[in-house]
Amino acid sequence: MKRKILVADDPSPPSHPSARVMKIFYLVLIIFLFFGCASVNPIPFKGPNGKDAYSMKCSGMGRSWGKCFVKAGELCPAGYNIISQTSGTIAVPVGGSIMAAPKQALAIECKR
Repeated sequence: MKRKILVADDPSPPSHPSARVMKIFYLVLIIFLFFGCASVNPIPFKGPNGKDAYSMKCSGMGRSWGKCFVKAGELCPAGYNIISQTSGTIAVPVGGSIMAAPKQALAIECKR
């Protein structure tokens, strides 16, 4: 009786399952952070003139300046003044390396 010996085509050892799971986790996290469907959640406060004012994040998780300005128009249909508009970059650790991500914020005060 002849026996066949099976030889693997790829002599390298298989990757560790937890390393593969972590790669998938980071990929999903990146997709969620940049393409996620998040809304702008304004935080109300009293503005410098005593009128209704709102602070909101305009970056990350699907947010943008455009979405913030649309939300500002919804919150203040009679118009608004911009109290603060900030923009910068933050470092985000991703799978052993660092990636730059925008950080933007907007604070408005309603005219009425």
